[in-house]
Amino acid sequence: MRPSIETQWPDCRVFAHLTTDTCTLYIDTSGEPLFKRGWRQDKGDAPLKETLAAAMLAASGWWNPETGQVSEQPLYDPCCGSGTIAIEAAQIARGMAAGSLRRFGFEKLLPFQAHVWTAIRNEAETRVADRGVAIFGSDVSHRMVDFAERNAERAGVAQAVEFRGGDALQRMPPAESGVIMLNPPYGERIEVGGVAGTGRFGARESAQTAQGEEGDGGEFFPQLATHWKKNYAGWTAWVLTPDLKLPKQMRLKESRRVPMWNGPIECRLFRFDMVAGSARK
Repeated sequence: MRPSIETQWPDCRVFAHLTTDTCTLYIDTSGEPLFKRGWRQDKGDAPLKETLAAAMLAASGWWNPETGQVSEQPLYDPCCGSGTIAIEAAQIARGMAAGSLRRFGFEKLLPFQAHVWTAIRNEAETRVADRGVAIFGSDVSHRMVDFAERNAERAGVAQAVEFRGGDALQRMPPAESGVIMLNPPYGERIEVGGVAGTGRFGARESAQTAQGEEGDGGEFFPQLATHWKKNYAGWTAWVLTPDLKLPKQMRLKESRRVPMWNGPIECRLFRFDMVAGSARK
């Protein structure tokens, strides 16, 4: 008879990798996937992985993973969804250890020494400090803003991030200059909401596309570029998208492009340097 084991939430998970002539056994020391930091309980459709958000912050130079240094420039995500980029940035800015709010698979293994692990966690907590970096997030869906605020509370950075509702095409800069970091809605993930979308829901509440089968964002990106050129002079924008033609669509010239993968979707992280707009009235 097969032994009675807990298959859904086992104390220890063992994986077997089979080839034509070998079998390799692995003991899972992580438990839940490592990109799960332990704070995101409220989420919308197609949430960005926390590890990808950290990679975007590193690629932009806002955060240097090798030295731990964080830019003093304000950070703003105008399509924040459940707050992943802003919350990850706030935890990094405060020096909070990634995953400090979660449990790990090795804690259930026999060699685990609780007192050693507790000492490591306590040492990490002593490094947490408020560096006073301004971090902002907004979303056209007020429901998602509520999600982001609750997630920030669980992540321990509620006082370090300011979330507000509002359309990305209408919100004014939260500071004189800074870094815009966003993972905007696109057809393979979620619909465009607000004034550029045709759906009645918020940008991150529906898996339907607002612009037909292709879901290319319609007028959202050209309008966003016009809004930035008019109101965000002096800012640097980083946009993650699978559309290699996005700069042409926005009528902007990128100064850098970084290849990235959002799950199975090949993307580019484009950098746009905002100068005083030449957009016609």
